[in-house]
Amino acid sequence: MGTTHAITDRLAALLDEEHELRTRAMHHGGGLSRDEQSRLSKLESELDAVVRLLQQRRALEVFDDDAR
Repeated sequence: MGTTHAITDRLAALLDEEHELRTRAMHHGGGLSRDEQSRLSKLESELDAVVRLLQQRRALEVFDDDAR
């Protein structure tokens, strides 16, 4: 269960950073710098990967519970 907690912590951190960048873009009418745009793109990819990992982890937990 500890691994799942670490994954959800990582997911929360990524979501916080994504939210910060998107909020900054909205409040600073000029959008994001190239570096910020690049970081946002990387965040989106990381978020996708972490969500897939969490889904896999949770599926394994369900499977393990059914095996008992």
